[in-house]
Amino acid sequence: MITRSRSTVRWLVAALVVATVLAGAAVVVHRLQAGHRAPLDALLVPPSTIDLLSGEQWQEDSARAVGGELTRQWVNARSRDRFVQSIIEHSGGITARYGYSAEDPRINDREDFGPEGVRETPLGVPVSADQSLIYCLLTGRQNEPCSLWVYWSRYGLYTVKIYYREPGLDAARFAEIVKIVDARISAVLD
Repeated sequence: MITRSRSTVRWLVAALVVATVLAGAAVVVHRLQAGHRAPLDALLVPPSTIDLLSGEQWQEDSARAVGGELTRQWVNARSRDRFVQSIIEHSGGITARYGYSAEDPRINDREDFGPEGVRETPLGVPVSADQSLIYCLLTGRQNEPCSLWVYWSRYGLYTVKIYYREPGLDAARFAEIVKIVDARISAVLD
């Protein structure tokens, strides 16, 4: 009898340990998948609302919404500069992390502009995005200034991409634009 009782107790303890580990794993996965959700429109930052760009005449040129993805493009009526923002809402934190890596726009841009055509640049300003980078695309010779800048970031469940084309735009000015976009998106998600 005593032997059976001990083996029963051991079995019960083992079952409790397994159940506890599984419950803990479920909590971790849930926390990794959970995140604050917001309407995609609320995460858009039109260029007319960015102080550095607000003096220009921006017009919405195109908009596309498919499932959990929203893309809007604005064009400057006077200079024809372009500001494009894309937001993708992922189903959870794990898929957002994967999406940030798998959908990295540098992959396609290196194919379109060549490996030398993508110039990675230090961000230069602190942002609250979980992951982020900026780079410029060289559309001419190597020694020419960048005319197309890209901000690629992840905020919890969302990946955000901004393309901004303005000939002669330097990294410091683009970083200031990124700082404003980051603050607005963070305010919506907090």
